[in-house]
Amino acid sequence: MGHRRVSAPHRSSLGYRRVRARRIVPAPRAWQKYEGAPKLLGFLGIKAGMTHCIYVEDRPRSHLANREVSVALTCIETPPIVVFGLRGYAKTPYGLKIVVDFLAEETKEELKRRVKPPKKYDFEKRKKKFESNLDQIVELRAVIHTQPYLTGMGMKTPQIAEIKIGCNDVKEGYEYGLSLLGKEVLIRDVFKSGEFVDTIGVTKGKGFQGPVKRHGVKILQHKSKGTKRGVGSIGPWRPSRTMWTIPRYGQMGFHIRTEYNKRIMQIGSDGAQIVPKGGFVKYGVVKNNYVLLKGSIPGPKKRTIMLREPVRKAPQQEKEPQILYISTRSQQG
Repeated sequence: MGHRRVSAPHRSSLGYRRVRARRIVPAPRAWQKYEGAPKLLGFLGIKAGMTHCIYVEDRPRSHLANREVSVALTCIETPPIVVFGLRGYAKTPYGLKIVVDFLAEETKEELKRRVKPPKKYDFEKRKKKFESNLDQIVELRAVIHTQPYLTGMGMKTPQIAEIKIGCNDVKEGYEYGLSLLGKEVLIRDVFKSGEFVDTIGVTKGKGFQGPVKRHGVKILQHKSKGTKRGVGSIGPWRPSRTMWTIPRYGQMGFHIRTEYNKRIMQIGSDGAQIVPKGGFVKYGVVKNNYVLLKGSIPGPKKRTIMLREPVRKAPQQEKEPQILYISTRSQQG
């Protein structure tokens, strides 16, 4: 590209897959290698909106250390999740495969909106089969469902996901999972203030877009032959095919994206303390437990967000931040 003043090998980033998410509830591709007492390594919440707070900067190497700073916050409403099943995975040459699973004896009535429960279910038989296969199992996961009907967003159908049970020994993890079966789990049972989490969500969908909006391609001059809102050439004569590095039109948005190491600034139960006057725009008021995360996360409001134990090392020591003020000013003008 000798005629260019600035080198432009390609446009946009090639590090992200731009395909539509297959499901609205994100499923992590990996979990943390956890060692310690058995616990769930994730939680599901609903994005409510954003606000801001003033807190004392506690990063010792920051140029603003021990000073009051203002940061953006994302509020995630986290009604209790319900564990209604356990699932065991074995390691095979083709990856993890399900060995055995079983459901709780009693499930909530609202779950019938999502799945059809078996008419005749022998709980004790499935439990014995699960215990007889513990030697093969290398990973335990809890099958959970959300309770969006406890919020004010108007959704009645619960959403289902799998969350890994972190443990040193599979038998310990099994006993822990058995104690949770059929019970509700609160956000405080999984995370605490000052911790870092990974957030996994589906971004806001923007439909089918051209290369100018999708990749940031420069619009050609008005005398250009053919298209103006496209690339000048989609490839050479040889090789006679369009390479994958060429910016092309296609799906934009509604992609699964992961944000690493988002700090939990606060976990609370009274939404009136942090909800702006009149409620969050396009969401309303927070009626359940909530989590305030530092910064922004992918996805629009009312989108389901997976909070996961961080798979990368935390950037600083985990300690509860000193928050001086949380804005509750109306966002409705």
